[in-house]
Amino acid sequence: MKDIMLYLPLIGFVCFILGGVFIYVWPKSRAREIKTLYFPNFVLHYFHPLAWVLVGMGVFMYVKYAGAAVVCIGLGILAFIMFLYIWLRR
Repeated sequence: MKDIMLYLPLIGFVCFILGGVFIYVWPKSRAREIKTLYFPNFVLHYFHPLAWVLVGMGVFMYVKYAGAAVVCIGLGILAFIMFLYIWLRR
């Protein structure tokens, strides 16, 4: 268990980097048309990076606030499930 604690900051930074990458790379231009705030496009564009950021925050909070970290990671999983639902429906 102590060995995994050494890698938590690295895992958190990787999650933040993935969140930053996915805000610019995924999805393609069709989902970036947020002019009308069409809800499925909004979810496709922002919920995937939001999921990575919430998981990264949960990883960083795990050492001192394990309960809050579990809630944060759970919210990230819910955001990712919502993203997958909208993405697979298209």
